[in-house]
Amino acid sequence: MKKNVLASSVAAALVGLGMAGAAHAEIALVVPYYTAQTEHATLLNIVNTDTVNGKAVKVRFRGAANSDDVFDFQVFLSPGDVWTGNVSKGASGAAQLTTEDASCTKPSKAVLNATPFVTSRLNPALTAEQKAEQTREGYVEIFTMADIPKAVPPGGPDVAVAPAVSGDGVNDLYTAIKHVSKVAPCAGKAWTNLDTAVVGANVFAGTSVTPGNALGLTTATPGLMANYTIINVARAGAWDGEAVGVNVGTVNQIPYWPQTAATVTTPTNFSADPLFSATAQKSDGTATAKVAVKAGSYDLPDLSSPYATAVTPVAQATTVTQALETTSVTNEFLTNSAVQAATDWVFSMPTRRYWVAMDYAAAAAATVIAPDDGRRFNLYTNDYFAAANTAVSGGLICVKNVSRDIWDQEESNIVASTDVVVSPSTLPPATLFCGEASVLSVNGGAVKPTPTLNASVAVTDIDVGYSAGWMKLTTPGNFAAGLPVVGSSFTRAAAGDSFFAASWTHRTVSAP
Repeated sequence: MKKNVLASSVAAALVGLGMAGAAHAEIALVVPYYTAQTEHATLLNIVNTDTVNGKAVKVRFRGAANSDDVFDFQVFLSPGDVWTGNVSKGASGAAQLTTEDASCTKPSKAVLNATPFVTSRLNPALTAEQKAEQTREGYVEIFTMADIPKAVPPGGPDVAVAPAVSGDGVNDLYTAIKHVSKVAPCAGKAWTNLDTAVVGANVFAGTSVTPGNALGLTTATPGLMANYTIINVARAGAWDGEAVGVNVGTVNQIPYWPQTAATVTTPTNFSADPLFSATAQKSDGTATAKVAVKAGSYDLPDLSSPYATAVTPVAQATTVTQALETTSVTNEFLTNSAVQAATDWVFSMPTRRYWVAMDYAAAAAATVIAPDDGRRFNLYTNDYFAAANTAVSGGLICVKNVSRDIWDQEESNIVASTDVVVSPSTLPPATLFCGEASVLSVNGGAVKPTPTLNASVAVTDIDVGYSAGWMKLTTPGNFAAGLPVVGSSFTRAAAGDSFFAASWTHRTVSAP
């Protein structure tokens, strides 16, 4: 508990110092990596730089293994508002969110603070301890579902139900989320109406935004930004970074869904997730016969949910993926033992879920019904991930055909055109990107947890032959496409009892 309090205090201090002002204002954002392993905590700041409109924001934590949803909620930011929270290892062993922020959330702050990250979507073959471990690493999706204007939108709420005043021309939902003496009311009929409306289904079905307007919502505009800090309190080290902005294309609809467990009857109309589909493609090319995961209202929207009319989830996923697509990743590493240095690289692929996902029930049955290994592909496209460039290892979906070009700091060079070999190299060549938020430990000696981030969920070790230098890794997708990869290099070092940390964002190359 003391660690949570300290992390919360640090998060507040970072906001006060203006460190939340570096990221670009967007509609959709991705935090490439969060961790709550060992002594690590991840601090998250979400900022509404729009000083006119409020924002209805979806926040979803996905696990590092196969992008399974482990925790999601909604935040309602008033104009100029900042929401802060931190994730650390809770008493149950699972990751746990702690927030003291006064902004409105669904569910409430009290519920968020009392609920460990959820393991129901993880591999059922894992032990309880392993499931808890898998919640402690992953990445974060953050996106504006809708704006909340001060003025009543056409057909919007303006009634005499506290805290609103009838006929004042002020949007009741805006009143519900607007801070009063630094605290948002989070009450009233407009606030509770959000829990029962099926806005996403209504809005996507037509060309009118009236269903959203009736709730006090209008189409989303840019203005969101977010930053994260991974902090190790015991070692007095920290890495910070900004959330990656993602292009969602045309916006003329409101993809709002209530934060409830209500069943979504036609989820494939609103998401490209193969596990929601009964027609997903198995690894052997045949079609599935049933839905692997039943979608609830809280599953929507996701990064494949359309923001515009006549746009399919596959088209939306393609737009978002193209914004992140790269054919190579380049960065530095430092593992000099004289300064106790260690380096981990994080490779997060936040849209891979919409091309290939893991059906754990099918994978478990594969020992009896070969050759199904649990991979489920989006039936309508295979530009990025397909059977040819993916495999399953240790319950993780992996990407094959990654090559590397390694240099030290004095121009020496090692070039290899095959997959990176797991150390020790007596094993056959192994794929590099195993897992959704994969951690590559440079010269880490195949140790888990890794020396830098203490990562243990989706880890690969690479012995590069040099203690310091830089490396370029190709990221080939299926056909000529690249892969949607974001992330950073994380380095720690020490001089005596003094620790320091450094992080550098990966340099990427857009696909032709």
